Amino acid sequence: MKSPKPGLFLALLFPLLAAGQGVNPLQQKVSLEARQLTVPEALKALEIASGYTFAYPGSLAESQVPVSITAREETLESVLRRLFKPQRVRFEVVGRRIHILEDREPPPAPKKLSGYIRDEASREALIGATLQVEGQPGLGTTTNVYGFYALQLPPGRYALRVSYLGYASKRIGVDLQEDKRLDIGLSASAEQLAEVVVWGRPEEEQVVNTSAGRHRLDVQQLKTLPAIGGEADVLKMAQLLPGVKSVGEGSSGLYVRGGNIDQNLILLDEAPVYNPAHLLGFFSAFNADAIRHMEIYKGGFPVEYGGRLSSVVDMRMKEGNKEQFGMEGGIGLLAARLHLEGPIQKEKSSFMISGRRTYPDIFLALAPDDGGNKVHFYDANAKVNIELDENNHLYLSGYFGRDVFRFFDQYENRWGNATGTLRWNHLFDDNLFANFSLVYSRYDYFIDNFIEGATTFNWESGVEDWNAKADFSWYLRPGSRLKFGANAIAHRFEPGRDTEGRLPGAPGRRALETAAYLGHEWEPTRRLALEYGLRFSLYQNFGKTMVYHFDEAYRLRDSTQYNGGFYHHLAGLSPRLNLRYQITGQSSVKASYGRSVQYQQELRNAANSFSAFYIWMPSGPNLPMQQADQLSAGYFHNFNDNTYEFSFETYYKWLGGQVDFADHATLIQNPYLEGEVRTGTGRAYGMELMLARRKGRLQGWLGYAYSRTLRTISGVNGGREYPAYYDIPHEASLVLQYEASPRWLLSANWQYLSGKAVNLPVGSFQQGETIVPIYGGRNSRRLPDFHRLDLSATLKSKVKPNRKWDAHWIFSVYNAYYRKNALSIDLLPVRDPKTGNVPDPTDVRPTKTYIFGLIPSISYNFKF
Repeated sequence: MKSPKPGLFLALLFPLLAAGQGVNPLQQKVSLEARQLTVPEALKALEIASGYTFAYPGSLAESQVPVSITAREETLESVLRRLFKPQRVRFEVVGRRIHILEDREPPPAPKKLSGYIRDEASREALIGATLQVEGQPGLGTTTNVYGFYALQLPPGRYALRVSYLGYASKRIGVDLQEDKRLDIGLSASAEQLAEVVVWGRPEEEQVVNTSAGRHRLDVQQLKTLPAIGGEADVLKMAQLLPGVKSVGEGSSGLYVRGGNIDQNLILLDEAPVYNPAHLLGFFSAFNADAIRHMEIYKGGFPVEYGGRLSSVVDMRMKEGNKEQFGMEGGIGLLAARLHLEGPIQKEKSSFMISGRRTYPDIFLALAPDDGGNKVHFYDANAKVNIELDENNHLYLSGYFGRDVFRFFDQYENRWGNATGTLRWNHLFDDNLFANFSLVYSRYDYFIDNFIEGATTFNWESGVEDWNAKADFSWYLRPGSRLKFGANAIAHRFEPGRDTEGRLPGAPGRRALETAAYLGHEWEPTRRLALEYGLRFSLYQNFGKTMVYHFDEAYRLRDSTQYNGGFYHHLAGLSPRLNLRYQITGQSSVKASYGRSVQYQQELRNAANSFSAFYIWMPSGPNLPMQQADQLSAGYFHNFNDNTYEFSFETYYKWLGGQVDFADHATLIQNPYLEGEVRTGTGRAYGMELMLARRKGRLQGWLGYAYSRTLRTISGVNGGREYPAYYDIPHEASLVLQYEASPRWLLSANWQYLSGKAVNLPVGSFQQGETIVPIYGGRNSRRLPDFHRLDLSATLKSKVKPNRKWDAHWIFSVYNAYYRKNALSIDLLPVRDPKTGNVPDPTDVRPTKTYIFGLIPSISYNFKF
């Protein structure tokens, strides 16, 4: 055998020698890094690393193609098999020599290992838990959104390492001589530190997963982070991630990588939530007590998701404790919460009920003259989880939320969401997992206008969906999983109507959206992983309605009355590709391309940060479908034993069918609503940086993003390119948590955003007694930059043995240095401070409006 060539890069670490009789040398651990060597050269290096010599026929080493191999504490047998792959070999050990021979016998059929990984105490599924075969890097799997895993291995004995952050890892030995069902329970780690929101995942996940732009948020751990009124808000925490932004104070809306607020697919137990906001955006619609799992995709969407262009936010409710009854809740200055869960039939079924209500209306009612004002919201989550047998699970879950806002007996607004999901998980065999779902979702809002207590008009708008879907996961072999499925959604849109029939309204619309997809997750080598697939969707308008036709100047030309059946069709093909190449065990590069299509859009001509009045309309004869092609790439690196994470991502997005409005568009009481819409193209691009510390008493992250979002729409801004109102070039965030003592946890969030683009007058002229503003280009001016610091301190109860009741206080300060962030700037005439009169109508000056000053809050939270 040849000696290694001089100058070749070769690092040999920790040679392990057989110690004691009876030890199988093939199971000895070795560490080795060899690059661009021939097979004989690699074997010589392996001899040095292992202490054994090798004998082999020349036919096994006749290939002159250089090989590279990296192993860290890997079994000698695994390294040898990887070195000779794809050839099959067998081994004979004679003293300190290992004979490597061609294996002409067919390999034994692999055996199936599958089951569920759950919380040992509550038996709730652990989503994304990791199962790794010890000594064989890259051989393992993670659980799906129902806690199920499947793996195929050659017959033999294996040591499995099972882990999930916040839980004690478990080492399990298994003798796999036949197909085996193995359900695994993990117990919560008793000594875990309070973690920051993004760390509910395995340590090396950002390096090894194939999806760039994906973040998994630990919802329960974000409860100690600062929040307005002390109410933990999952969407506002997502806004602290680079590439996810708001458009101002008090907004729960997400603007992701140049996408509009309506381009986010927000799912709660598979049901879309069309308006995820309470109190005009000050709070999100999701009670953190009821949420078990949350992931956000900024790009590289898995093929099973469709219907939106910008992002996917996938949330799963808690399933309920199958072992014992539990309760938790909290009381703050603005809201109270209560969460109940427990077994229906122990170990077989469980329930969860969670409710929340604000009470500003109670305080207003105590005022001597409240003027009839009302402002409050309430929401409720519920879920039932039934294990029919080991192959069948049934889930029934629902959400209902409602807001009420009444102003001085002049008008009242009510809006809210309702969802329901019935799911059946079925395991056909140990490798084929299926989920069948029936999903309902509705969003609606109402406006009642009063004059001296009498109703002058009632306005109603909303959207309703019924969705039947089937999703399959077929675990073909280690590192290979096939995903496929189909769904059909019946949409009903009510753009706006007077319930009394006295005022004109926009015609209702119905549509049928069907889709099918096929995807493959494949890891051909330890370094390379691919996720690719194709999604096809069809959108068909149908039903009884009136369709108006407009000429090139958007003037009404004529109309067509349809009395049923399908009258318009659109279709979209969405290819997806995610690629990951692992440079080392601690770093990787990723790239992705994806096309998405969207067939419904939200219409509103207000760019303020809070609103409930969203009008949803389907694509059809007057509205094209939206389309986005996104290309992204990134570098990911962990260092200092996964204490720190660094990531850099960049993207470019081409947008089609983008919606804007003619100047001074009227959306309410307008039967010709579609004539106000203008469509065109857009582009978005940017880069995102994130540095995070995930271990120790001090944890958190620093994020920065630069991005631009530009549009070109005929009939808007003279056909010239202009920035979208959510074009915010610079954003930065700093999130920190420090465990000062076993009882005190200190937290801080700081956020900076460039001023958002707005339409402001560039001049004015007087016509009679009226001052008429003169506007420049669309969104050509900007508000002042936005920044804010929030602080909180959590005081935990004293640790007492066998104590079932746990409680903690949270003290927080929102906007700690009293930054007056502008919600809007208006040009208003100067008034005399004494009389309130306007001496000179031509003396018009910019006036800034802001919402929040410094807001302290305190909340008490309990659990048993």
